[in-house]
Amino acid sequence: MKYKEKLITLYGEANDGKSYASKLNNATQKNIQIIAEKCFIQKGVYTVLITLSIYKILHPKQDIRNHQAQIKGGFSERTIDTQFITPTLKELKLPSMAESGWLTRSLEQPYPYTLDYNGKISNKTVKTAFLEIINDIEKNSTNPKYIIVELLKNVRLFGNLC
Repeated sequence: MKYKEKLITLYGEANDGKSYASKLNNATQKNIQIIAEKCFIQKGVYTVLITLSIYKILHPKQDIRNHQAQIKGGFSERTIDTQFITPTLKELKLPSMAESGWLTRSLEQPYPYTLDYNGKISNKTVKTAFLEIINDIEKNSTNPKYIIVELLKNVRLFGNLC
């Protein structure tokens, strides 16, 4: 299954009310809520998180913190976002960037997305939530599928409130 199809499948689960909240710790649930609440303002962070999570599902051995080919052990996420994720988010009428989340200067820095990432994501709460979710996926083996489904459910909720 490819990137677009995986995103559509997970979106379907979210729309059908599938819940993975019980499989996520409270801190991860709170971080998902933070990203969802700010997804219309911090679209880059939201888009990058979805792209990285889908990549991890399809390539489980890849360390998604290494988000650029120029980082040792890295890969090229921007192409996947530009060709598959952002167009699919638009098709699903979800918040999305014009082209790619990696065009956001604070996210395009050539450093791994570790807890001490130096990129200047303007909202510090969103930055912490984003990095902690990525850390949960890589260090705590949190299933990225659970994160995406819960994120999309929350985005829908907050979108309806706007």
